Amino acid sequence: MNHSMNNFSINTQSTLIMGIINATKDSFSGDGIYSNSNFDLNKELESMIINGVDIVDVGGESTRPKKVYKDVVEISENEELDRVIPIIEEIKKNFDIFISIDSKKPKVLDHAIKAGAVIANDISMLENEEIIEIIIKHQVHYVLGHFRKNSSHKNVVSEVLSDLSKKIDILTESGFDRRKIILDPGIGFGKKFKESKDIFANIDIIKKSFNLPIMVGTSRKSFIGEYTKKEIDNRLFGTASTIAFGILNGANILRVHDHKEMIDVKKMTQVLKDSRYRV
Repeated sequence: MNHSMNNFSINTQSTLIMGIINATKDSFSGDGIYSNSNFDLNKELESMIINGVDIVDVGGESTRPKKVYKDVVEISENEELDRVIPIIEEIKKNFDIFISIDSKKPKVLDHAIKAGAVIANDISMLENEEIIEIIIKHQVHYVLGHFRKNSSHKNVVSEVLSDLSKKIDILTESGFDRRKIILDPGIGFGKKFKESKDIFANIDIIKKSFNLPIMVGTSRKSFIGEYTKKEIDNRLFGTASTIAFGILNGANILRVHDHKEMIDVKKMTQVLKDSRYRV
């Protein structure tokens, strides 16, 4: 199969695994390419494909929250391009897998899509509306990630629904194809531990409200550490629990670091979900 822009599709029944390539020095999970001298890009991608990863998400800037990680440094568009474009080109040249670009910068998204990305994964919730022109021009899928910059949510589920609804309207009124929107509730982005837990626990409500595919990124996140009392390197089982819960409650893309283990979780959970009696 040729994983080109034209043949990527997702619907509300799909369950896809998204692997992660962090072209960073300061990934919160410690798996950034430039912080690991032993990292072998080709070996990692081969493992993803052999094990059944559907999409690889390439990011060049850490999305760690500044409130939690005091050493977060924003980088320029050009520096981010220097990090991600060679990787995307390398993937396109040597591997047959769908590529997502994880960025909130219009120029980075534009160049990454030209290089072969079929999904624009924007954690900023359209902070820069220039992004709309780019995704309309290229007709790629767009991940609308929820991120409200406030210190406290009164009702996080209602607020996420309201915020996403407004942005969906902006996208569609601008001429973007609604069928290409993927929603991400933004676990850990502008949310305290309890708020991340509460919005993830109710992703089925988001799905029912909009009838759009849902992507979730819970892997190794701080709210798992809060409830399991485990550090980042020991959140495998906590993450596995969220992957199973996500599948059972309608998540369509699961963004994971530990792809080998999480694909097993996906397979077994999917088998059980598909085997339930419909009464």
